[in-house]
Amino acid sequence: MPFPTLSELAAKAVAEGILNDTLSLDYALDTKSSNTIVQKLLDSDGDKYKILEVFKNKLNVTKIDFRRSMDCKIDAEGVRILSNFNLDSLDFGDLSQLIDKYPDNSSNNDTLDIVFLLMRALNNYSRRSLIHLGLPGDQEFIGGWEQEVSKIVPNLQSMDISAAIFNERFQLSNLCISFPNLLVLDISLADSLSTLHGIKNLEKLQKLSMCFVDFDDSDGYKELSELKNLKYLDVSGSDFSIRDMLAVRVRMEALEFLDCSITSVTEYELEEFVKNHPSLRTIVAICTPCNTTASSGIKVLNAPSLNSMSECLEYLFLTDRINMASNFMKDVFENLQSSPENVGISELRQIKNAVIFVLRESVDPENNFWTAMWYLESGLFWYELSISLFSMDIFERINLFYNVFNANEMTEYQEEYVGLIFLMLGFLVNYMAPGILIPDRVLKFVIEKTVELVDEFQDYKPQGSQTISKAEKFMGRDQLQKIIGNSELMRKVQELLNIA
Repeated sequence: MPFPTLSELAAKAVAEGILNDTLSLDYALDTKSSNTIVQKLLDSDGDKYKILEVFKNKLNVTKIDFRRSMDCKIDAEGVRILSNFNLDSLDFGDLSQLIDKYPDNSSNNDTLDIVFLLMRALNNYSRRSLIHLGLPGDQEFIGGWEQEVSKIVPNLQSMDISAAIFNERFQLSNLCISFPNLLVLDISLADSLSTLHGIKNLEKLQKLSMCFVDFDDSDGYKELSELKNLKYLDVSGSDFSIRDMLAVRVRMEALEFLDCSITSVTEYELEEFVKNHPSLRTIVAICTPCNTTASSGIKVLNAPSLNSMSECLEYLFLTDRINMASNFMKDVFENLQSSPENVGISELRQIKNAVIFVLRESVDPENNFWTAMWYLESGLFWYELSISLFSMDIFERINLFYNVFNANEMTEYQEEYVGLIFLMLGFLVNYMAPGILIPDRVLKFVIEKTVELVDEFQDYKPQGSQTISKAEKFMGRDQLQKIIGNSELMRKVQELLNIA
């Protein structure tokens, strides 16, 4: 699994300093550092993009991605700010708030004049240098925008229009005719796309992502055979994509990489697909029925096992699909939970690192909740506690799990998760024994969180009382009071002790 580099950690620190107004830049930064800092800044608080205006002479920014910042609502001033930078890559997020500023005067619908907007956002240099453009697919644009935008950015090689809504005004064939030099195209999550008709016009296309795109008729895939330079195809989440391509005898002679994760592809179908594509070198089949499929000479990322876990998670992270990791981790846990005693210390450490990695890298609270929930339910964590001595690492993980619980808004699963949290807090105090030193701050954490949970979930008073009673029995009342150091908290602790 990839760990942050020193430059990435430094970029994050600089971004935080800029956001907190505790750092001033006295000299211009290089392009790589500038791009990383800006992305960290947007990831931390997408609504703070106007800070870019302040540091326009210090940050040599060439790449800006607003899509990763869910709370970023760029306005007309933000569009103008973009013209300060010489960009080669630009991804827009939600643009609905700009419809009044850049309206389509020829239509009564909520359509946006993306042509005028791009003319305002891109300076002359950016228009010539821009090679990647990402547009919000769910936003309807002025009719004929494809041809006009192709004139503004004539050197475009990559386009992301994921979640696009296709209709009579916007058709894939028109897009492909307007941008014949595209090397990369992402049409994932496309709505109302019935066929890939017209994609043969992208003769230079090397990478096509069409995740969660399903056609009613397998004929929709036929033109893929016309793409003689296509090396990378992602049809993950497109349930019968492999079956349909086999049905219409699709052959992509240059294809080297296939991602068919989260589909119903069978081992037989995958084997047939491999036979038809002799150039294939890598197949990703995470969360499919092909958990044990192997193919000579081809790297296959699929098995929910310890051997492939790190590699699969690294792939999901590098392709910005860390949120898919929880489903993969669930498969790993289910494979191991039937006999956790057969899992060694090194394997437990590997699982622990993978869980921590997912929880720290994913920004989706629901994804984090399920990752933690499935891990705790698997019994692997409890087994690890039962065979290892107390360490600060265990405390840090419990703290992490507790924070995951606090960030979760799915109330229907709260009670089950609360029960697991109480089990963890109980395990910590059960470590108390002569010769085992547990830091005071750990004990204070256990007491504070136990009282906090009991206040919110009264049905768990017996469990809370048992945890506090165990701690007091080992430490004594005076030591307990010293650690707590708070009269109100001590009063609540006393109430729980009176129940025991």
